[in-house]
Amino acid sequence: MSETVRPKARLTDDGLSPGALAWRRLRRNRTAMIGAVVLAALYLLVSLGSFVSPYDPAARDYRAPNMPPTVPRFMDHEGRFHWRPFVYGYRMADPVAQRYEVDTSKRYPIRFFVEGYSYRLWWIFPSNIHLFGVDRPGKIALFGTDASGKDVFSRVLEGGKISLSIGLVGISISLVIGMLMGALAGYFGGLWDMLIMRFVEFLLAVPGLYLIIALRAYFQTQGVFGIGGQQITSTQMYIIIVVILAFVGWAGQARVIRGMVLAIKEQDFVQAERALGASTWRIITRHILPNTLSYVIISATIAVPGYILGEVALSYLGVGIQEPQVSWGIMLEQAQSASTIRNQPWLLFAPGAFIFITVFAFNFLGDGLRDALDPRHTQE
Repeated sequence: MSETVRPKARLTDDGLSPGALAWRRLRRNRTAMIGAVVLAALYLLVSLGSFVSPYDPAARDYRAPNMPPTVPRFMDHEGRFHWRPFVYGYRMADPVAQRYEVDTSKRYPIRFFVEGYSYRLWWIFPSNIHLFGVDRPGKIALFGTDASGKDVFSRVLEGGKISLSIGLVGISISLVIGMLMGALAGYFGGLWDMLIMRFVEFLLAVPGLYLIIALRAYFQTQGVFGIGGQQITSTQMYIIIVVILAFVGWAGQARVIRGMVLAIKEQDFVQAERALGASTWRIITRHILPNTLSYVIISATIAVPGYILGEVALSYLGVGIQEPQVSWGIMLEQAQSASTIRNQPWLLFAPGAFIFITVFAFNFLGDGLRDALDPRHTQE
């Protein structure tokens, strides 16, 4: 009796939700996953910045101005291996040119979980324990020091708290405003559509950088709702930068959301909800806006680098975050002179490298999300 040969079952997408399919496509996109891992590592490193930083970002050390980066070593100058990593000391060879030489006679072992300056982890938990450090008078400056002896590595981590958080907070505010305005314009049409879209076109017509600078000057001279004025605190300046970037950025989001809402509101499921007597608010929030989330997620990941670069540009021009706070833009502004670039290149490359990596990681993740969330995507 011959056996019937059954064809091998083909794997299908039956039983998988759209979210599961999108996640599977995203996992198979190596560049997107690399971007996601890099961003997760950056945000984790920055969130633990006070713990990881060996020195107070604002502390000056005039004994070591413009000191070059110290390199952790396992091999000494005689070729002997040491299990505990260490750094050599530096001595000032030319005080006028601020030129240093490695002092191989002084070796400082790197110690972990050492006591240092006091801080509050996540602004809540008081502590003075740091991930690593060396005994005095040794100094471990992974990215060197600036003209006043401030540790560049500690300042990069502290500046990342400002630069990276401004991107997330700013895009969150602009997306909420853009989704709301776009939904109102697309759903109601008529006068609402005309007023909102004309205002959107006005914002898009004005060059963004000039509008940002003008708003920044207005906040500084006049103030709004008690924020701003002649004496601007660091916290107020942070809020001002976030508000300005969000105000400038929501217009483009609103125009795209409006176009999507115009198409979605004519779908049968929306018409059925309207016939059943559902309220306008329920239709917009439960049925229309959720159908725009794929665009919103993609747009957010692609737009965040723009907000980060916006803060960097403002601080670089001297109208953004100010000392004693630190951001990547301030660090670039302080390293813009030709002599600094020639003699102390680490002051420019350290924040520049972090900005470069962050922007590319967001772009990689955004491209991957665009492919993963596209319902017409057929690659498996």
